[in-house]
Amino acid sequence: MTHEEKIQYMKIALGIIGYGFDHKSSDMLISVYELILKKEGKTDLEMILKVKARVEERDDLKNRSEMLDKKA
Repeated sequence: MTHEEKIQYMKIALGIIGYGFDHKSSDMLISVYELILKKEGKTDLEMILKVKARVEERDDLKNRSEMLDKKA
């Protein structure tokens, strides 16, 4: 399953139980959770901040792409 598919399924599942997260928040949740699983809970502040930065970068690129699509 791709990362984007995980985000979409998480958004659907959270919506069903009454938690409406936006795309960025769902991405952050999935990304941090995957880090925790990968590192078996042995993460540090630097690793978590790197994940946060990557999610914010993806969100920024997504927003820019959407803006360009609207202008075209």
